[in-house]
Amino acid sequence: MKNAAILFLGLAVPGIAAAQNDPLNGEDFVVNCVSDSTGNAVTLARSGATDKGFIVTDEIKGEATIIGGLNSLTFLHIKDKDVITFVVDFENLDYDMSIKGPHAAQDFGSCGDPIG
Repeated sequence: MKNAAILFLGLAVPGIAAAQNDPLNGEDFVVNCVSDSTGNAVTLARSGATDKGFIVTDEIKGEATIIGGLNSLTFLHIKDKDVITFVVDFENLDYDMSIKGPHAAQDFGSCGDPIG
């Protein structure tokens, strides 16, 4: 019985460690992405384990509100009259970006593993 408990604990600990580095659980992270259409870089980050983050691209740089979803996070940034959303799917490490407003645009790409 004692060996079974030790085995169970040994199997559970790696899962706990992985959950601690999971950006979906509110951890600080940086994720670097690349646009499939233009090759431009996109960097998304969360600092302070809050619902606030940061977006950096060639055209956009600023704070974002982070909204959790199913296996994803949405980074929402408002710049002048444009509303910019980056949705990162952490299951397949893809992103979709859309800009609504005078500078309407769409983009998509892939991301590397989050760095915590």
